[in-house]
Amino acid sequence: MDVNESWEGFAQRMQRLNPLFELGRGMEVGELKPHLQTILMQVLLTIFYRELNDDDHRRKLDIRYMVEDSIKQMKLLADDKQIERITSGLLYQGKEEYSKPFEALYYDEIKQSWETQVFRYVTMDELYTNLELGGSIVYKLTDVAQEMIFMSREMAEEFSITIEQLYSMQLIKNGNFRKATRNLDNLISRVNRLMAREFTFQKEMINNPKILLIEEEWQRADNRVEIEKQFEEEKNHFRTITSMIEKTKRRNEEDDAIQKELILLQEKIGHTRQLHDRFAKLVIQNISYEMKLKAENPSLFWETSLVSFREHFYENWFMKEPVHYFETIEKVLSPLFSPKNEFILPLDWIWGEQEFDEKQLTDPVSEEETEEEITHQRVTNWDSVIQAWSYVFQYLQTYGKFSLVDLETLPIEIQDLWFEESETIDLWMMFDKKPLKVQVLHRKEETLSDEREILLFKLMMEYPQFQVFEGLKLYTEFDPKAEPFIWHRMKITPFKICVQEEKR
Repeated sequence: MDVNESWEGFAQRMQRLNPLFELGRGMEVGELKPHLQTILMQVLLTIFYRELNDDDHRRKLDIRYMVEDSIKQMKLLADDKQIERITSGLLYQGKEEYSKPFEALYYDEIKQSWETQVFRYVTMDELYTNLELGGSIVYKLTDVAQEMIFMSREMAEEFSITIEQLYSMQLIKNGNFRKATRNLDNLISRVNRLMAREFTFQKEMINNPKILLIEEEWQRADNRVEIEKQFEEEKNHFRTITSMIEKTKRRNEEDDAIQKELILLQEKIGHTRQLHDRFAKLVIQNISYEMKLKAENPSLFWETSLVSFREHFYENWFMKEPVHYFETIEKVLSPLFSPKNEFILPLDWIWGEQEFDEKQLTDPVSEEETEEEITHQRVTNWDSVIQAWSYVFQYLQTYGKFSLVDLETLPIEIQDLWFEESETIDLWMMFDKKPLKVQVLHRKEETLSDEREILLFKLMMEYPQFQVFEGLKLYTEFDPKAEPFIWHRMKITPFKICVQEEKR
């Protein structure tokens, strides 16, 4: 029988896919069944990372903790029996005493027959296991499980430069020089893709600086120190790899075959280092340009509390992504012209910036005076504002969350503080924007443009105990099912301000 293109290498394809198809199959874990493959894939990745980092916490009990942590992280519930079943189901098929490997059928197009594939996801790591001394088995991924992770990497591109470097070190340490050279191709490919993205972003940033507001992932000026530290760590990894190659060359001076492989590996690592250095310089250059843009054009980056129809809908949506159906435009425009507006901003909010001199209604004024500006700029009493907000941050310091609903439980004189200045309530609405990383302590007040930052700066100056919020992230939580509540004749959306600690 002629083997056409669709059958070519069919058996090999199925042997690569079977472990994916069989992952978690046949386990009785109740309501966790739909999530089983996701949980197990996360556990395999955890084992893989620990293996790369020479972390021997890969025993059965450790894997059980990995399963439990993954389930919690995914906001699922499981009892001890389910966790134990998932753990054992990754190590072997069936009962523990038999410790059977997994089996799957595949069709061999050459033999024209069905064959049985036998495999495991994890196996004993001889380097770390000391059964003679009464130790437990330390597990590592089999080639089959590693293949699954590399397949997912090709699809998700989730591995960082650091992980690729650690993997290369592991390969060199185990004497897999050819595989280490091939793995550097993955690293070169990744650095090239990241450089291409940086070049594209640089062009867009020069042509349209406002992209820094739209694309949050590119706002990196505040994290420059951490990014430079990461690049330095990656440089150190390259030095370590180079040192490992030199030592291995000295140990194998007599073996010409190994010397040839190491020379190829050395050339490849040299090329990769140069690419990485160019990439690092490009990223730092872009961050410097971002800081320059912000310094020279601060008005571009002022936070706006209202949505602009021209910018958000017309420029960033209609112009970029053409609208194919008139009904879409109608849905966007109709609320602007509808006679039934559900909510209108209170008039005192709109005119809150100005006060009129009421004496003009009764006192006679000269002709010269009538020509002058009668209105004057209203000055915010920040002492009142920060006194009102101090209770919010006391609450955040204790509980990590605060809602305006909680104000109803406080004495009436504290509640009254919230109505002395309109800015006190306005600032509450300002927090319902993008999250804010608190970085105000070592800055000058005149450099702060975000109203929330000004509030935090003044709070920290007045109440030093609130300096603990420096470096933390403030964000809002909103329950879409929650009904608005009425507080002193104000209809308020019941969102919460929350604190998130900085990730270590």
